[in-house]
Amino acid sequence: MSYRVYFLTLGCKVNSYETAAIAKLLEKEGLLQTDDPKEADVYVVNTCAVTGEADRKSRQMIRRARRVAPTAIVVAMGCHTQMCREEDGADIVVGTDDRPALVPMLLKRLELRKELPESGELDAGSRFFEYGSIPYQENTRAVIKIEDGCNNFCTYCIIPYARGRVRSREREAILSEIRDSAKEGYREFVITGIHLCSFEKEKGRDSTALGELLDEISEIEGVERIRLGSLEPSCLTEELISMLKRNGKICPHFHLSLQSGSDSVLKRMNRKYDTVLFRKVVRDLRAAFPNASLTTDMICGFPGETEEEHRESCALAEEVRFTHIHVFPYSRRDGTKAAAMKDQIPVDVKNRRTSELRAISDGMEEERTGDFLGKDVEVLVEKMREDGTIEGYCREYVRVLANTTEKTATGDILVGKVTGNAGPVLTGECFTHLRDAES
Repeated sequence: MSYRVYFLTLGCKVNSYETAAIAKLLEKEGLLQTDDPKEADVYVVNTCAVTGEADRKSRQMIRRARRVAPTAIVVAMGCHTQMCREEDGADIVVGTDDRPALVPMLLKRLELRKELPESGELDAGSRFFEYGSIPYQENTRAVIKIEDGCNNFCTYCIIPYARGRVRSREREAILSEIRDSAKEGYREFVITGIHLCSFEKEKGRDSTALGELLDEISEIEGVERIRLGSLEPSCLTEELISMLKRNGKICPHFHLSLQSGSDSVLKRMNRKYDTVLFRKVVRDLRAAFPNASLTTDMICGFPGETEEEHRESCALAEEVRFTHIHVFPYSRRDGTKAAAMKDQIPVDVKNRRTSELRAISDGMEEERTGDFLGKDVEVLVEKMREDGTIEGYCREYVRVLANTTEKTATGDILVGKVTGNAGPVLTGECFTHLRDAES
């Protein structure tokens, strides 16, 4: 008998990567993935715990799984279940430190395995659990996880408790996965982790270890673009930025995790930098990559945030001219220090401040696309429309719609001149294949 498994993933790229990993392991055991939850024999919910709202949604989706697939084995895994091991509606519950136990536990439940391995063989809490090469991608980009865990303990964040301390993947395993993906035709690789710049920190290394790894990745045949996930400003030293500049495969798009533009708020958040350092990192990056796109995350309404502190955040955002800001109202998360802080901000105030900062982001995003007018950009094709228009992202991670008369397939890289912009999207004409343009 063959079994069908349905996956519902909440949260970040790392969660999506881990879902793909579990799917691969189950496929080896004969369990095939289905897109219809009602026909599932196994229903897996990969949960998130980054905010109180994410916790609530995780619980809701576990209960929903039981309603949608009443005869299925419901599995709950991930960050939320690491913090809360009892979930109504779930038959199997694993967190992040015992995640390797999921497959043997499920096989035992399905009577495909008679015995469970020893518990010591299942522990991934103190090491990086290696899945092998994972077929996870976003459109035409392959996503590669190189690290898990975080040591920072920001006062608003539950992730160090849910994910544990920093654990890095072995370099050869990373390079092997990228070689496999490159052979399958992937040309852009997104390097991700919970705290990316902490790669090999547990080995006593600083952020130059990440730079060394990126150099090794760039030498792999078929790799044409390397895109980085979220970066901590305190890790972006002059030495690391210099290494990134020398690596011609690095995409000039950097997501700098700011959170607040107010030094007093950053201190209450227990962030490891101030606005002076952040400004320096921005200057150094723009000196190395003059046309770089900078994106960020910012939280509005952190406990005790005054109107003046909010204005400081708005002012810094406008000064930096981010390409885009992911703006979130502060979400109280039980188990964090911030949840117990005095002067919690009313919801209506948080929502107003969030709207104000998002309006600033929208304005900067449209200004940013204007910077590209008349310039050539390289586009990795994600979609081909019937009228011949291509869709994709340039190296600076701005969306492009352009026409071409050449035979084109998804995954191709085309180059052409930007002739217009419509909000956050660039438009262009007569795009040609990159290699044709170079010859």
